[in-house]
Amino acid sequence: MASRTLNPTFLALVFLAGVGPLISEHAENLLRFDREAIIAGQYWRLLSAHFLHTNLAHAVINAGACTVLWILFKAHLRPLPSLGLLLLICLLTGIAILFFSPHLTHYVGLSGVLHALIVWGSIKDLRNGERFGLVLLAGVCAKIAWEQLGGDTSATAALIDAQVAIDAHLWGALAGLILALYPQRFYPTPFRAPHRPIQPQE
Repeated sequence: MASRTLNPTFLALVFLAGVGPLISEHAENLLRFDREAIIAGQYWRLLSAHFLHTNLAHAVINAGACTVLWILFKAHLRPLPSLGLLLLICLLTGIAILFFSPHLTHYVGLSGVLHALIVWGSIKDLRNGERFGLVLLAGVCAKIAWEQLGGDTSATAALIDAQVAIDAHLWGALAGLILALYPQRFYPTPFRAPHRPIQPQE
């Protein structure tokens, strides 16, 4: 049976999202996604950029979304494997932005990771026969398609005081898809004891 206790990985994720706006400008310049700096060898930015935010509203929105996703998908997540999952999502999303979105010279935010978790968790739900996973998957796919086709994101941009990085949502979702479809031994899954049929007594 999956643990129902709080997941330290997700608690840390919410904490990092919350304190992101409080770090100094100097620290932010060292940690944000900076294309030229990454190409020059500062590869840690592929991970660290996801935990920074443009302002308090940006951080609160992402921390709240992370909490909701933990509630929705906690049956599929265990602390250590979910840490590995999170790091892989961050890395894959950052690499995809680097290679396939050359117009994104700078980036901060957790939204790409959140889109990945929605896709990953939805597919896990579907594999467990939970139809709500299909609703979530259809919803996030429709949102991403709307954004890529020119949907208006100006309201969100005004709230977070930055242009919405819609490509991060796309690459994050694809990272979640890749990890969800990868062989099961490489991503978190709850333990299930093997079924043993009861032998009839004579």
